Amino acid sequence: MQESATLKMMEVAVRMYAKRFPGEDVAAKSIEQLRGMEGSRVRRSYEEIAARYGISWSGRNYDQTDWASASPANRALSAANACLYGICHAAIVSAGYSAGLGFVHTGKMLSFVYDIADLYKTALTVPVAFKQAATDRNELERKVRVACRQAFHDFKLMDRILPDIAEVLCAGDDLGEVPGEFEGRAVSLADSGASGGVPGRPEQAGA
Repeated sequence: MQESATLKMMEVAVRMYAKRFPGEDVAAKSIEQLRGMEGSRVRRSYEEIAARYGISWSGRNYDQTDWASASPANRALSAANACLYGICHAAIVSAGYSAGLGFVHTGKMLSFVYDIADLYKTALTVPVAFKQAATDRNELERKVRVACRQAFHDFKLMDRILPDIAEVLCAGDDLGEVPGEFEGRAVSLADSGASGGVPGRPEQAGA
């Protein structure tokens, strides 16, 4: 049973990596190789986008206990990623998934949030953060949040998250309720009779 569960988790992780490397046979690679590929891809994206906006980039480096000591680019990235995590967390919880049950990230309360957010970072938060860090650093974090809101809207992020989750989990198209489906308390109270009604006295007209 444990081996079967581990295999299924590995399959989900591979599908997550496949979305980062379209057209590449990621299924033939080990999880260690995939992590190495992903690390290289992310570092290359940082370097390329930093160069695009004329930012001197020495890597992702910040101290959570000393926020002000981080470079503007690192502070902007942290602020942008926090916005992305919030959106992904809300989508995951709204669909009834567990935020802590990750497949690439594990052992954290928001592991699945980090898994899903990683699908979008290089397309969304990295460009937004570096652009803001390069242009106007006054009230940097606030301006990053405003820019993220617009970027998420333009990218149609909220329309993408649940279908992407369903794809990597092979969850099919069951993304929510359908018309005529019982919901809430009515499910447990539904009469098995032909009427399909709910037991009990009906409400009086106008109630």
